[in-house]
Amino acid sequence: MERKSKEIQAKEGPTSLARTTVSPFAWLDDMDRWFANIRRSFEDRFWGGPPARWTDSDLRVRQPLVDLIDKGSEFVVRAELPGVAKEDVDLTVTADGIEIRAETNRSREEKEKNYQYRERTYQALQRVLSFPEEVKADLASATLKDGILEVRVPKKEPTPEPKPVKVPVE
Repeated sequence: MERKSKEIQAKEGPTSLARTTVSPFAWLDDMDRWFANIRRSFEDRFWGGPPARWTDSDLRVRQPLVDLIDKGSEFVVRAELPGVAKEDVDLTVTADGIEIRAETNRSREEKEKNYQYRERTYQALQRVLSFPEEVKADLASATLKDGILEVRVPKKEPTPEPKPVKVPVE
């Protein structure tokens, strides 16, 4: 193997021999930058930038928590709609799915001698589910009680009840 030699040119002018002190915690600054980059990357990927503070960030449509229960002859959908009146619910059932939409816009104001209190809330909810089997959408019924929407939708063909089978253990 042939070795190549490199020429190094020395800098001209005064050089400082002063010691630079490095904080024993300097590596934490690097970690802070690393985590900030991860957070920024996460926010850009999911929200298109940092979440807005004190602006329209609360105006986003959120998905209510939902249970889809197969009762054999019908599907029961339970959705959490806290603070929503039945007049504010828009429910659509088709042969293969359900769409739940709700929107509330409330304002409350109190006035006393030396202060004023005003609060406004806006909430938009939407959830779309597909049924695993075809249903009779025209026979669907719904109730809203204590913030829980319950929708009952009969199946087109009921699922037969499973018959338990005794299995001997050897």
